[in-house]
Amino acid sequence: MAMNGAFADDFWKACETELDTLVNDIGAWEIVDRTPDMRVLPSTWAFKIKRFPDGAVKKFKARFCARGDRQEHGANYWETWSPVVN
Repeated sequence: MAMNGAFADDFWKACETELDTLVNDIGAWEIVDRTPDMRVLPSTWAFKIKRFPDGAVKKFKARFCARGDRQEHGANYWETWSPVVN
């Protein structure tokens, strides 16, 4: 709903910022071409509107999340993947 709602443009900008941060700023991964032998986890986006105490919009947040619940036993099952820096 976030990407089709009234704030869609703001959330798109937040997505671009998130991807730019992950790829260019912290080097979380490199973007590569997909090959047939790759086992790729699906991903999803989590959106949030940060607000000031008075309820006014402070910023739009977008978080890119790997779907770890879709890992298959025996295929990178014991490896931990986290696009979030602690």
